[in-house]
Amino acid sequence: MMFRRPLLALGAATALSSALPALAQEEPRRAERWADLRGLIFGDRLVEEVAEATLAITAPPRALDAGAVPVSIAAGPDLAPSVRRLSLVIDENPSPLAAVFLAGPGGLRQVGTRVRIDAYTFLHAVAETADGRLLMTRRFIKASGGCSAPMGSDLRAARERMGRARLSLPEGPPVAGRPVPVEVALSHPNTSGLQIDQLTRLSIPAEFVRQLRVTYAGVPVLEVESDISIAENPTFGFLLSGEPGGELVLEAEDNRDRRFTQRWTLQPAG
Repeated sequence: MMFRRPLLALGAATALSSALPALAQEEPRRAERWADLRGLIFGDRLVEEVAEATLAITAPPRALDAGAVPVSIAAGPDLAPSVRRLSLVIDENPSPLAAVFLAGPGGLRQVGTRVRIDAYTFLHAVAETADGRLLMTRRFIKASGGCSAPMGSDLRAARERMGRARLSLPEGPPVAGRPVPVEVALSHPNTSGLQIDQLTRLSIPAEFVRQLRVTYAGVPVLEVESDISIAENPTFGFLLSGEPGGELVLEAEDNRDRRFTQRWTLQPAG
């Protein structure tokens, strides 16, 4: 027994030493991958890396469910009013540009969604400001197989529910001068084209929401251009400002040209 701890420590050290070269070899490849994607998406424009206080991604370091990974992006108070567009890139996914968030007149302080992760990867968030700057932050996440993971529900039932929408106001309706968190969810299979029907064993065609728009009291709040990396039943969170009593309108369109609309009147609390 007295030799057990040193032997275990030696084994761990050996495993770590053998893993380090592999990790070191991966870094140049990941850097090259991002360089290629950056050029494809943003051309030759300068992309500046910034501190987390300016722009930050929140995501679990290791995902519990690679098919529905919660990700949120927050801009600091100095940056948020000037953000006009926010791109979420999942480097190792088959369709890396997961979503582009277009801000309303008040800028974009925070957005959240659930995504599919296909392999260990960096997530990159790039904010475009009103004066044309591109500011970037990144985060590494361990997950794999999310783009081909089985659906969480029966495909036929998911198609029957398609278009139903849900609104969540965890802190109640908007209050003048204080933005409140809002979450909208649209029932949609949002299949990736890489999944297999568990009953028929046939490939499931890609059916996904490609555009979603939110307005409040007639004013644009958020527009999302999305792809197959967004998880089943697309869900988006954001901050909403304005007077209570307005109408929140959700409009969406999928890649089969189906359109969905839902309206809610946000009555004052009490």
